[in-house]
Amino acid sequence: MYDVIIIGGGFAGLAAATQLGRARRKVLVLDTGKPRNRFAAHAHGFLSRDGAVPGDLLAEARRQLEIYGTVELRNAEAIAASGELDGFSIELASHQQLAARRLIIAHGVTDDTSGIPGMAECWGKTVLHCPYCHGYEVADRRLGLMLRDGDLLDRARFFQEWTSDLTLFANGGPVDPIVRAALADIGVKLVEEALVRFDHRDGVLQSVVTTAGSTPLDAIFVHAPIQLASNLGIQLGCETKAGMAGDFFLVDHLQQTSIPGVYAAGDAARPMHNISFAVADGAGAGVFAHQSLVATSVARGK
Repeated sequence: MYDVIIIGGGFAGLAAATQLGRARRKVLVLDTGKPRNRFAAHAHGFLSRDGAVPGDLLAEARRQLEIYGTVELRNAEAIAASGELDGFSIELASHQQLAARRLIIAHGVTDDTSGIPGMAECWGKTVLHCPYCHGYEVADRRLGLMLRDGDLLDRARFFQEWTSDLTLFANGGPVDPIVRAALADIGVKLVEEALVRFDHRDGVLQSVVTTAGSTPLDAIFVHAPIQLASNLGIQLGCETKAGMAGDFFLVDHLQQTSIPGVYAAGDAARPMHNISFAVADGAGAGVFAHQSLVATSVARGK
């Protein structure tokens, strides 16, 4: 039996494994090799590694984990989960059954880029989801923002931090006349009609086409719908909450879900996403899962 099985070998999962490895616990990391940010050429905002290639960061993290002999990395997909504290069971796609005392869900989320033609080709290049991750690199250019929900005026003011040439796309949603006038006052262009497609050249956005015509742009920020990358936490009964783009697992201050012994970290456990958050959450999940293991042993007099 493993002390901890970590579902997901991205930034959150590897950060958790590092803490547990340093605590000399028997850990298994299960990963399918498809990190969410594989579409981005560079990762930004991560302390001391700004601009690094995401895959290089993960490869280095895996290499550094090799010194911890109690940590095992395996390229495998978990398809089922059951059990309870000190007795969890994981089934792999190969039908192998694994047992663990604790679980850490770090499989992240997947972005649905199928809704608008051209979006998938531009994703991570010029159709972007996070201004903190990508805003600096496209600052002072012709930028767009496609709204899914939230206050139009507040969002417009926020994105003006990166450009004075901003076009807001309501995508057919209602716009209050007062808001329309306020956007004009602060110099934000508004396109109210529904989006049709993103015109691009090899992923480089050229314009956004709506039912009203074409708007030339260099990049656009879009909150694409997301979904949890696995339903294992749902199988275990972990409580979720609806975020701006999709559901995420509710965790407490110890990164523990509503199910004792099941922890969650990274994009699957918070509405805001970036590498720094994922690493912090993962490190916390690893530390708190270890402390839980110690507490259980003490309670049993071992």
